[in-house]
Amino acid sequence: MNSEYTKYSLDQLKNWMYDVTDGESSPQEIYDVIKGVVDEQYCYHKLYTNRCYELLALLNGNGTGHIQAYDDYKSKTDKVVKWVLPVEVDDLEDYIVTFPDDLLEAANLKEGDSVEWIDNNDGSFTLKKIERT
Repeated sequence: MNSEYTKYSLDQLKNWMYDVTDGESSPQEIYDVIKGVVDEQYCYHKLYTNRCYELLALLNGNGTGHIQAYDDYKSKTDKVVKWVLPVEVDDLEDYIVTFPDDLLEAANLKEGDSVEWIDNNDGSFTLKKIERT
C-alpha cells in the first residue's frame, strides 16, 4: 500500500522517464543519472547503518567491538545478493562488464583476479573467484 506522497513521487518519476526517453537524452545518460542516485542513496544508508551498528555495539557493552557487532549482525542476515550489470561492447567488439565496488567487496575480488563464469541457464551467471595456488 503506497502513501499519497509515494504515489505522487512515483507518478513524477514516470513523467520524468517519459520526458527523458522522448527527448535528446541518450540511454547512457539516463542510466548514469539513475545509477548515480542509487549509488548515493546506498552510500548514505550504508554510512548511517554502520554508525548504528557501532552505537549498538557500545550499548551492548562491546565498546571497541563495533566490527564484531556488525559481523555478528551481518552473519544473521546474510542472504544471496544479485547484481544486474550492463554489458558494453568496445570498438574491437569485446564485451566489457564493470563491477561495482560493493560487488567486488562482497565477492572478495580486486582488479586482476580471475573469475569463473558459471552459466545458470536462465540468462544469468554466477561468478566464482579462482583461487591461485
